[in-house]
Amino acid sequence: MTSEFPDWASFTPARAAADLPRLLAESETAVAALEAASPTTFEGFVWRLDDATRELGRCWGAVAHMLSVANAEAWRKVERDAQPKIVAFHLRVGQSRRLYELAKACLADDPTCRVGPRRRILEEMVKGAERAGVGLDGAAKARFNEIQMRLAQLSADYHNAVLDATTPEIADAAYIESMKHNPDRALRARLYRARNTRAPENAPRADEILKLRQEMAELLGFADYAAMSLETKCAHDAAAVMKMIDGLDAATRDGAAREAAALEANVVATRTDGDATIQPWDLTYEAERLRERTYAYSEEELKRHFELEDVLAGLFRMTKALFGVDVEEVAESPSAWHDDVRFFAVREGGETLAHFYFDPFVRPGTKSGGAWMNEFRNRNGRLGTKPLALVSTNFPVRDASGTCFLVFREVETLFHEFGHALQCMLTRIDEEDAAGINLVEHDAIEIASQFMENWCLDDRTGLAVPEELKAKVRAAKTFRAATSCRRQLAFAKTDLLLHSAGFCKQPTTTADDVRREVFDHFGVPTIPDDRFLCAFTHVFAGGYAAGYYGYKWAEVMSADCYGAFEEAGLEDDDAVRSVGRRLRETLFARGGSASAREVFRAFRGRDPEIAALLRQQGLA
Repeated sequence: MTSEFPDWASFTPARAAADLPRLLAESETAVAALEAASPTTFEGFVWRLDDATRELGRCWGAVAHMLSVANAEAWRKVERDAQPKIVAFHLRVGQSRRLYELAKACLADDPTCRVGPRRRILEEMVKGAERAGVGLDGAAKARFNEIQMRLAQLSADYHNAVLDATTPEIADAAYIESMKHNPDRALRARLYRARNTRAPENAPRADEILKLRQEMAELLGFADYAAMSLETKCAHDAAAVMKMIDGLDAATRDGAAREAAALEANVVATRTDGDATIQPWDLTYEAERLRERTYAYSEEELKRHFELEDVLAGLFRMTKALFGVDVEEVAESPSAWHDDVRFFAVREGGETLAHFYFDPFVRPGTKSGGAWMNEFRNRNGRLGTKPLALVSTNFPVRDASGTCFLVFREVETLFHEFGHALQCMLTRIDEEDAAGINLVEHDAIEIASQFMENWCLDDRTGLAVPEELKAKVRAAKTFRAATSCRRQLAFAKTDLLLHSAGFCKQPTTTADDVRREVFDHFGVPTIPDDRFLCAFTHVFAGGYAAGYYGYKWAEVMSADCYGAFEEAGLEDDDAVRSVGRRLRETLFARGGSASAREVFRAFRGRDPEIAALLRQQGLA
């Protein structure tokens, strides 16, 4: 994996199983040599530490990538065999008192580390070591490390169980369309139950994960895992998050009630079977019928204007209009993990800034659901390396004619994930540890992605959507916005409460009790045998533990970013270009070299305000 681009064709489970022990040994030797030295400069310490662990990190990251796009027992075995050793190595590095002291020495002694990206890198390294247990000794340290090992295994098992339980008919692309458009209530009920009762074997895993996270937090001196998680985020504490949740709860309560009444009235007026009840498996279907009736267009009508190739071209035109860069497909692309994967370059004035892979189509059973962005390589000025990213989606496969039409939600998904990729690829920071999305707080990581969603219907995309239809779609953007917001708030509050000491120290309350109470409060329907927590992969097998609220937190800042364009004039090309370049040089260029609030202030000239979000979603 050391050439300009990874050789995915030769990266087999056998190759990974052979490479990982060698790379691990080389990293251990290099780290030990660094500990034996006494560097007090950034170059002598941070650069050497990065060099010592880079190739191991890339190889292990590539294994994780293959598990998400080409999952198979052979790859799972590689993960099972290597994971304990990899986790142990990261714990050993994170808990190295010598490295911890060297980081503090660099902060004190190297004048280049007193401001800017280098200072932030070292400060976060010190905090990271403290959260990794550098201050623990004896039995406490042994128990902390045991917890880390167990959590890594539980997370992998949880993820694999969800993947194995997700059959093609309940995979994202097929399931969502069935729930929206299939008139057969019995079939929808069957699909709904199958989707929402997946992987029941994950229930005890989720319980154990929550208990271990609480114990780990207490070992480090935190009241609970939420406090530990939030220390590194923009929100900083649970009180700030709950203030946001409570504020949006109050702002959406009446609107959601009106939306529910409108849906019920439409069902009474249009359903012909004499049954006016709305079951959980009816909601998406009936809401779609009401949307069609209210705004006089159907998803199928809109979908005809969003063929994948046209959408890609439109996305790249919009990127050019906003940020001044060209996105071009590479004719002679390097190898990939599947024939569907495509390869692109991002260029400006003849200079190649970055590359990315695009893996567009669903592969049930081997490819994880949803959509995501990964970075395989970050910008590094010293080594002259350029960003290498991945955009992965689960769009329906091409039809017999070779075309793939996207529903509008999928168009938004593509713009969203490309926003993540752009933050990785347009970075100006030369220190790789703070370039791109590195060190961006987790509750700010969605700002760039959510911002890009605003431009799907902009005329600058060149997508051939009739103006009358565009106007209807824009009007429909606020359709059931209060209900949608409350659903996200329910997920966020459930996550936060499950990671609080209040729950973890209450022996008679189960995780599902918390989930049901919160979902009832926000009006999210469920069934008696619901197993939502058994497939909440963001929290139990991803990076969103005590951080799911970040979608809403970032949405406030993202809406405020778009508000700058609204104020400048969305129809004014020069104004959009000017504001776009300013946004590029702040949010997209500076990445994690400064706190997200500082970067936002550099763009907006003030702290974020919620007014733009409420206005754009029709909730003001």
